[in-house]
Amino acid sequence: MIKITDFIHCYENVLNKDICEAIIDNSKNLDFVTAQTGTEVGTTKASKHRTCYINPLDKKFDKDVYNSVGTILKMYEKDHPHFSTGLTTEDTGYEHLIYIGAQGGQYKEHTDHGDITPRVLTCSFILNDNYDGGDFVFFGGKYKVPPQAGSAVVFPSNFCFPHAVTPVTNGDRHAVITWIH
Repeated sequence: MIKITDFIHCYENVLNKDICEAIIDNSKNLDFVTAQTGTEVGTTKASKHRTCYINPLDKKFDKDVYNSVGTILKMYEKDHPHFSTGLTTEDTGYEHLIYIGAQGGQYKEHTDHGDITPRVLTCSFILNDNYDGGDFVFFGGKYKVPPQAGSAVVFPSNFCFPHAVTPVTNGDRHAVITWIH
């Protein structure tokens, strides 16, 4: 019997750990802004649902992440023969997220569906695992993805996959996110 969790994958070692460390080291020189949710974009109000910072990934890492996304799509297609990327498939670009432990960085339960640019598949790269808390969870915390630097959490972006990042309690959690549409 197929379970909904069968469509959530954590592909290990899809991004070289040296690249992960280089992205984190490089981030110390960048100006991150407070991340907002779709209803908050363009306002100055603080998010009640999301406590983290965001910045476009430095272009010098685009090729590495792009190649990893291609590898992930091939693995996902192999795992799910009915999934197809099609001729017009592309990703949305890459954003670096930082969840600061001292601030209890988190993202409350949500889905990734977008109205303007419909998202088909979510791909979240875990850049480090030297933090506490910050668990990637689904379905009200009933399903947890173990963090491992260099891995990617991949799942459909639709309403059937509500997920969250629990509060980081120690250290900082770094991730790179993109969506396939």
